[in-house]
Amino acid sequence: MRARRLSRLAGVLVVAGLVACGSSKKQEEPEDTQQAFLTLRDATVTLFPGHCAGVIVEDGHHALTAAHCIDVPPGERQPVVLRSGRMLSGVVKVVDSMRDLAVIRFDEAAPVRPLHVATTLPIPGEGLLFFGRTDRPNEPQEVELKRLGRCPSLPGVPQALFTSLDGEKGDSGAPVVDRQLQVVGLVHGGAACSIATPTADMAPVLDTLVAELARPGAEQGVGGSGGAGQ
Repeated sequence: MRARRLSRLAGVLVVAGLVACGSSKKQEEPEDTQQAFLTLRDATVTLFPGHCAGVIVEDGHHALTAAHCIDVPPGERQPVVLRSGRMLSGVVKVVDSMRDLAVIRFDEAAPVRPLHVATTLPIPGEGLLFFGRTDRPNEPQEVELKRLGRCPSLPGVPQALFTSLDGEKGDSGAPVVDRQLQVVGLVHGGAACSIATPTADMAPVLDTLVAELARPGAEQGVGGSGGAGQ
């Protein structure tokens, strides 16, 4: 009898422990989301002068932005401003107008946590995170990827991201990330535009640029890399 009671008591304790564990996880989720938004916010930059956004990626020496936000050819300089107000100077390395994607390489690593770029497209129905420009009042948004499809202004993109995000004018180039804080897209246009261009195709390009910079004697701020002009 005593052994049976002890067995029942152990079972109750196990169940109670599982319930408590589940409760703890539920309480942690909002904190995780909040931290994700803080990290996303800090990795988001504003192009100077302030007319578009971008995001610090991979090794911290590179940023992704929308190609239509770049007014200079590859090899020319494009500064950005961090949320802290600090300015970083960099060189435009790639401008892909067909996919509306561009890469800037900085003279020094940005003092923020860079985000990785997803190598695959997100799945319709997937929950995504968006913050927008950080040089003005903004609210973080939990958004949904509604579908993948053609966008007339993105002729080189067969599967643009149609989301539920509510962008403002000037949010072009702002990152859209998944729950693992991987960049999956960049806003294609502001003013309530909910379409983003996917960034998965840029992942191997960034790998090449990062490896190029890591080579001994590589120059950080000069030179151009293969990319389409505007």
